[in-house]
Amino acid sequence: MEYDEQADEMERQAGSLEEASGGLKDDIEEAGSDWEARKSDTSVPGAADAEAAGPHNLEAEDPATGERKGEERAAERDDALRSDAERDISSERDEGE
Repeated sequence: MEYDEQADEMERQAGSLEEASGGLKDDIEEAGSDWEARKSDTSVPGAADAEAAGPHNLEAEDPATGERKGEERAAERDDALRSDAERDISSERDEGE
């Protein structure tokens, strides 16, 4: 009977370790995905690779999700450029008055 109890306990421990291992794997994958997202963010000091960051990679795959968002990113860039230009024009008008 003692061997059966030991076997049961070992099976419970194996199940517990297996569950913990799965959770750790998920944590590692999440951290990796988070790091890839940060590497493409120029506002995170030291994370962005100069060649990978910036508007020249609009067609590249999103490192966090694996999706291609070229059109969405291009539209965001165009909106930002338009907003900057409008602000500059407004500021020049204010200075001229």
